[in-house]
Amino acid sequence: MNYDQLLFSELRLVSVPFGSNSLDNSALVRAMTVNEELLAIGYALAPKDIIILAQSGADGDFVKRVREYAGDVKAEPMYPLFPQQVMELDEATFRFHQMLHYLSTYGIEQITGAKVRRGWLPDMASLERAVPDDKLLASKTIALVDEKDKYFLPYKKILSRAERMTDKERRMIRECALRLTPQQLGSVTVAFKQNLLDVFNTVFTAEELPAADRLACLHSLCQHTGDVWKCMDYALTRAGYHFRTSQKRLTVKLLESYPVGDFKSNLILSNKKGRRTSLMLGYIDYNTYSRSKPHADAVAAFRSGELRTWESRAKYLAEQGLLGALDYYSERPGMMLRSVTYLLRKGYRAENIMDKLAPHAAELKTQTLVSIVSHFSRPEKYWESREQYHEATVVCDMTKMLLLGRLYALDTPLKGKCVYVDESEFDLSQSAIRVTDKSAEGGYIRSGLAFRIPEEATAIRFFIYWNDQNRVDVDLHAAAADLNGNRINIGWNANYKNGALVFSGDITHSDAAEYIDIDLVRGRGLIDTVSANINLFSGYDTFAEIDECFVGAMAVGRTGEDIKLYDPKNCFFTHYLTSKCHMINYGFIDVSRRVIVFDGLVDKDRNYYGTAERNNYFPVSEYLDILFRAQNVKRAESREQAEAVLVVGKPADENEISLIDNNFFMEG
Repeated sequence: MNYDQLLFSELRLVSVPFGSNSLDNSALVRAMTVNEELLAIGYALAPKDIIILAQSGADGDFVKRVREYAGDVKAEPMYPLFPQQVMELDEATFRFHQMLHYLSTYGIEQITGAKVRRGWLPDMASLERAVPDDKLLASKTIALVDEKDKYFLPYKKILSRAERMTDKERRMIRECALRLTPQQLGSVTVAFKQNLLDVFNTVFTAEELPAADRLACLHSLCQHTGDVWKCMDYALTRAGYHFRTSQKRLTVKLLESYPVGDFKSNLILSNKKGRRTSLMLGYIDYNTYSRSKPHADAVAAFRSGELRTWESRAKYLAEQGLLGALDYYSERPGMMLRSVTYLLRKGYRAENIMDKLAPHAAELKTQTLVSIVSHFSRPEKYWESREQYHEATVVCDMTKMLLLGRLYALDTPLKGKCVYVDESEFDLSQSAIRVTDKSAEGGYIRSGLAFRIPEEATAIRFFIYWNDQNRVDVDLHAAAADLNGNRINIGWNANYKNGALVFSGDITHSDAAEYIDIDLVRGRGLIDTVSANINLFSGYDTFAEIDECFVGAMAVGRTGEDIKLYDPKNCFFTHYLTSKCHMINYGFIDVSRRVIVFDGLVDKDRNYYGTAERNNYFPVSEYLDILFRAQNVKRAESREQAEAVLVVGKPADENEISLIDNNFFMEG
């Protein structure tokens, strides 16, 4: 994926040159025509962006660009008139076709040793499927960004979030860092320290930048020397533990550009980190390049063992059961928050811990609080004992109060307003905010959000298309559970049809597509959940190595020999898989509740037949209740009564405010 594709998939932005062309009727008509063409593929521009497009003069190839960014299924399945042809096949014919196909790929390669590009497919009737399905989903709003800002604005938006970047966001940020000025790079405070690593290393190794500019930029990126040590460790590892002389000088200058007190306090945050710091001081030849005696003296004290860690002091006080331990912990509220269960187990009372933490609620990170509440909200069956469940309940209640205090300190565009929450496309009571457990595949619509399945939809279609210069075998599998908890597997080594589910056939070469349809009508009262799992069976070790691997889920209203198999306007979500893994739990549908969720989590346990995990113990709806209480928001019963309308995706009207674009108001 190139940068413009990433800009579209991760932020739903398209760049055009913002111009000052006159807004005449012909330009406006062309831009409105573009918007009509976008509707046919499931996208739309807000009114203000239609005007920007008209003035930009970039309307000529705009729809073509969006089509390319959105992706396409470029091959037919094994049975081109799926699902009708498969439903009409008897099992003996289906299995015989499948054996012949396997023989023509794996079999020929094993017998002759020759590489096979394409295998045998059954000669089934095919025709041009030209009739589009009815439009079932609302169009997804996309926004425009000025070409001159297309690197800085994403850089600022992504790095301002206090959460780990996805792989795709990391690729974007690396490209941005090479195209921005030191002033632009230094103007953004990186909220999540782990995200500093790639930015730091990109700038640190950019020899085309003068040393003085690199020093100024790196100093701006790192808020203190603790950041420098973390980034230096990352850079050293990627350099094979060998810095050039110029890089050693730069690193020592950077460390000594901070006050000596900061430098000294960050030399030994913990015993483990202290040992690592000692190694790094040797790798950069600190004594050789140091030019500051106070800093050099601090290093000498560190090496002689005179410095003690904050962590060791905190644990010593807690182990002794001293009341002063809580005062000491409260000097670092974030550390105290992460140590709550430890302190409870050491006998400290929850109310005493809260007395110390509550005054610091505004200093805590919303993302950390949400992650803690999500984890400790799990039902009793997930805990090893009733005592652990009780402890989890206490921690959860404490953290929700701290979250209320944290959100109270924010200044959001919702504050004091009458707000309508538009849930027409999403069920927020079935949705979760994922922070530490979000999908590495990313996407504008983040994992955990539950799409409502329209009443007009009769089926859900999972699909995958892949292509590569080599033969690659990717498998799509559905693991379903009926209302009694019994398992139903549909896929390459399981059933090819079973009641409400049907599989298009297993293709084992490149330039291929596979589909699984879940019939919502037949499944009602029978199927509970269905999980779509994707497995890279052979060809490469990870999805990242495949030239193109495009997957998604769409709503189906009508089926028939003339109805298009793939219709982008009805896709809930689509992704180009680029993860460094070979198995993904891609998504699941809850048939009875009629919601579909993008999961996108890597299956580390090779549980290819894994069923759905709802994981919405702390739903978005409850989070919004806390946010609204903190921000003194009054709920409106309709759009007409509201001062502002809260939507999940891009705003289409001036009074709409996006949850995703504002990262659920977790910054501040």
